Amino acid sequence: MSGSIGDGGGTRPPASKVEDAVREGLRKLWRDESAAHERRDGVYYPSYLGYCLRKQYYIYSMGEEPTSDKLAVFATGKGVHEAVAEALRASGTVVVEEVEKDVKVDLGNGISLSGRVDLILAEVEGRNVVVEVKSASRLPDSPQEHHLLQLQIYLNALNVDDGVLLYWDKRRGRLASFDVRRDGEYMRRAAERALLLHEYLGRGMPPPREAVMEGRLWECDMCEYRRLCRPFLLEGLPEGERVMISEVDGVLVDDSRRVEDALVNAGVPPGSYPWRLRPELRSRFLDKYYDPRSLALDARGPFLDYVWRSRAGGVRLILVSRRPERLRRATEEELRSMGLIWDYMLLSPDGADGDWKGRVLARLSENYRIEEVLDREGSVLRIARRMGARTPFDRAGRERAQARVRQGNISGFLMLSPLASDPVNLRSGGTGRGRPATTREQYICPGTSPSRTAASTQRPRRLSSPA
Repeated sequence: MSGSIGDGGGTRPPASKVEDAVREGLRKLWRDESAAHERRDGVYYPSYLGYCLRKQYYIYSMGEEPTSDKLAVFATGKGVHEAVAEALRASGTVVVEEVEKDVKVDLGNGISLSGRVDLILAEVEGRNVVVEVKSASRLPDSPQEHHLLQLQIYLNALNVDDGVLLYWDKRRGRLASFDVRRDGEYMRRAAERALLLHEYLGRGMPPPREAVMEGRLWECDMCEYRRLCRPFLLEGLPEGERVMISEVDGVLVDDSRRVEDALVNAGVPPGSYPWRLRPELRSRFLDKYYDPRSLALDARGPFLDYVWRSRAGGVRLILVSRRPERLRRATEEELRSMGLIWDYMLLSPDGADGDWKGRVLARLSENYRIEEVLDREGSVLRIARRMGARTPFDRAGRERAQARVRQGNISGFLMLSPLASDPVNLRSGGTGRGRPATTREQYICPGTSPSRTAASTQRPRRLSSPA
């Protein structure tokens, strides 16, 4: 988009020429950089290896096109990298030795990682340090795993022990940095991923949709191969299927004993609201609550039988849970021990924000008929209602369920569960819509409310069992 003020004399105005020149220049820079990443059988580029395997398959088998979004990311990243290098030089406390480096790692089996990469090799207090710079829309609380893998490849390839992941908030200019020590285990993982990708490319068969399976939905949103991949058409689940979406905790499993145990571990009175605890206490609570060993405290949940009957009636079950991805194996074992069969499970990835589940629901609706959503998060229920799904965990959903019971279309099971529309736990010792009597002000984060903080803390949920 360009505009002009005044008479251009019939010739093409300079603004338009400048705009086109910037676009063409970026494309040329992008092509020049891509040419340095020569595609050869068995040779893969280090910075790609942390991407979704399916995306890598398309990159290596079909090539890449410099889309507007990709050029914007490329230009921003290049500018931030150069700015950081110049700032380090100007500081006088860090010696910048190189800003680009040829990296090559032989992984065996005819497979290697090779390419010229943008990194900063610096000397800090007499130690060599590899600095990997990443621009981001928001600063992470911890290093992202695919960035760690990339930096670890560089550390191992260059035989350097110390690395720094430096994140630059491109909107506010803030920084977050993380120390990283060389770890040979990452190279084993890199070799496994490269070998797996090599095998899929050799067979001409795209890998599973890894980013969706691991909850990295942002990667799908930004992927130029999205139309080809159709990431939210889940493996083994045909388009157009009738689907029920369910949380795990408080729905399929009764986690009340696990909640109380985690509260005690955090040093707060039983009956406190976990999602309203002060940050340091909430962190201690969640560490214990999501400890795999704590799952032994769970029992069958109030909706387990209902979900089982719905699935037996032809409705497919997709689990979308706040449980972290690291609990996948433990969660699968727990649910199987309770006799549950599901079609797909999506667990919360590292760094997931409060809207993660709502976004998953919206994306799944692109391919499936979502008939019912068993969840209590407000953002999830709002999206579910907009798409016409039943939402028995809110007041409107209960009223619709009552009508269906009167018409003889549904078991009374659903009706008998005393569920509240606001995020409070109805159990003995609580006070209904008010706060449980045992809650203490000194444990509560000031100025918070369940509606504002519940989703962002990956809170556990409890429901009373149906009468």
